[in-house]
Amino acid sequence: KQWYQRRVRGRTLLQATDAERFIPQSWVDSQRATAPNKGPEISPAFWRLLLLKALRPDRLIIGASNFVATIFGEQFLSNPETDFGKMVETESKATAPLLLCSAAGYDASYRVDDLASDLKKPYKALAIGSPEGFELAEKSIAAAAKGGTWVLLKNIHLAPQWLVQLEKKLHSLSPHPNFRLFMSSEIHPQLPANLLRQCHILTYEPPPGIKANLQHSFAAQWFVSARMDKQPVERSRLYFLLAWFHAVIQERLRYTPLGWTKFFEYNDADQRGALEAIDYWVDLYAKGKSNLAPESIPWVALRTILGQTIYGGRIDNDFDMRILNSFLQQLFSAQSFDDNFALVPGREEALPFLQINEAKNRAGFVKWIEDLPEQSTPAWLGLPDNAEVLLLTNKGKRVLSRLAKMQSSEEEGEDDSKGKEKEEGESGRPLWMRTLEVTLNQWLSLVPEKPLERPKRTSQNVKDPLFRCFEREISTGARLLTKVRGDLKELADICKGVVKQTNYTRNLITSLTKGIPPKEWKRYSVPDWLSANQFMVDFVKRIQQLAEIGKAITAGGNLHQIEIWLGGLLNAEAYITATRQSAAQSNGWSLENLVLRSQTISHKNAPIVKHNPSASSFISRGLFMEGASCENSKLFHTDELSISLAPVCFEWVNKEDAHSSSSNEGAISIPVYLNESRFELLFAIDLNVPQDIPIHLWYQRNIAVTAWKLE
Repeated sequence: KQWYQRRVRGRTLLQATDAERFIPQSWVDSQRATAPNKGPEISPAFWRLLLLKALRPDRLIIGASNFVATIFGEQFLSNPETDFGKMVETESKATAPLLLCSAAGYDASYRVDDLASDLKKPYKALAIGSPEGFELAEKSIAAAAKGGTWVLLKNIHLAPQWLVQLEKKLHSLSPHPNFRLFMSSEIHPQLPANLLRQCHILTYEPPPGIKANLQHSFAAQWFVSARMDKQPVERSRLYFLLAWFHAVIQERLRYTPLGWTKFFEYNDADQRGALEAIDYWVDLYAKGKSNLAPESIPWVALRTILGQTIYGGRIDNDFDMRILNSFLQQLFSAQSFDDNFALVPGREEALPFLQINEAKNRAGFVKWIEDLPEQSTPAWLGLPDNAEVLLLTNKGKRVLSRLAKMQSSEEEGEDDSKGKEKEEGESGRPLWMRTLEVTLNQWLSLVPEKPLERPKRTSQNVKDPLFRCFEREISTGARLLTKVRGDLKELADICKGVVKQTNYTRNLITSLTKGIPPKEWKRYSVPDWLSANQFMVDFVKRIQQLAEIGKAITAGGNLHQIEIWLGGLLNAEAYITATRQSAAQSNGWSLENLVLRSQTISHKNAPIVKHNPSASSFISRGLFMEGASCENSKLFHTDELSISLAPVCFEWVNKEDAHSSSSNEGAISIPVYLNESRFELLFAIDLNVPQDIPIHLWYQRNIAVTAWKLE
């Protein structure tokens, strides 16, 4: 009844943006009633958290916060702003360095600059990274320790080995009471533990949102009025355009792999270099004049140096480079000086405040920034409106992964031995062993007992590249199946007390009790966040596909007509290479002249299309499209983050024939990745786009097809 009432009001657990408020109390009560009576009572907040994890992973972080607040109180999660000046002056000592840690791309050292300026403290700032810098840093620290001044070492994470020496030298110092050593660093795993114990550690992260990023830029010393308002007057708008561009590309990092396929460390140094390039080209063309016509600004030069050197120099993916260039083309053009220029084209009605007014100096742009809403949406970044769901889901996965790594089977066993009740017949067995045994038995019931049958070679099929590829796949899968099932049986015997542990099985147990797939089983590429249970379910599906392929080969079927779950192969790249070799062999073509084309691509609910496979083609199922939907090989907008595609027939064609028979006008290249992490690019396909939507807007949505997705 309660579920129904929620649905009548138009808000359901599966649909509401604040799903944590719509968990039926009746469900919580039913779980509490069926829970075992042994042990402490489970909090209702924890039952709610479990339901969110299962049905709404994007709300897991909020649910976890509610759970912590319920157990420890609302004040437990409050994080009051640290009075940095008070801490330095009264709470810290000369013998304890202050370490300012921050996320990659964010430099917190400006806080030391500001504090030293306010207190009029003499200090020296040094960038760490070269042997010369190490020697200079050691001399500066020794001098400051005697004179009672301050020293700031920037980016110490670039020299973790030298930090070990620094920690030893700090112990030998007898510093002046007024001496302070500041260090700035990214959060980095190789920072020496002994040095961290000696330091006062302050962690900073950039405030999220375009507005906060713009305010951070305009607060920097390179955005002062004396520089930004320098003639010609067009300089100030170029500075603002760069600040907006910098904010957009940094904010898109939060949405990786949708914003960018991987994390790029864009920071303030990139912005400073870009401003220097703008100053150079503007001064070169203005020649001391008070005005420079927008048409006379060297836009091509600016876009080139920003796109190929300053910002583009970090990018190693052609599709990420395409996104970067699309923003440069959109922002750095003569049209950006038009009245009410839209920073987010195509969204003028929904986002009227993202149009540049007549501001012509720093003060005008600061006022424009202050009037922006505090919260920005993914639409500001050229992403789908609901991209926030992906961001929150990925955060939830990372939190679960970290929690799993923090678990300790030794601690659980130790706790269990201290007076915990034990079931009859289970005497002496720790809790983790009994829990693991249940999981192992479940997995053994899933994993096929029958080994994979390797296909038989003949003088004919051994010549077929596809047969050789499938033969390798099945052989590898058979060996891995034998290994995994053998390990599961041995671990089950260990849990029963029949077999003793070895170093190998101890490593397996350590991973599995933390919910992590053992590295000994990961013989193919899967996302890092995949849990052990998810890995096992996925592994069984892969083995089932190999068994079906083996049956098709034994039956003598056409290997090109088999619908292959591309993301479920153990080596998808080898299969694609085999299809290419097969096409070249069948048609007498050169491998270098082959390009991949797709027949009709549509979403799963579109009318069924009959495929015509040939010796040059292959059919792939289980594909997903992210960022858009597709019907009849034409893209269109959708509110869904991911769309399941109908089976697609891909075909290798001769490059010369392809150019003469078809035109790519009105089409864009869409990458096909192995899985949703977007680390491994398989190939790319061309799809048509509507002519009424600028092509750079499609680029900014970072549309991609993935061959594997957790369901």
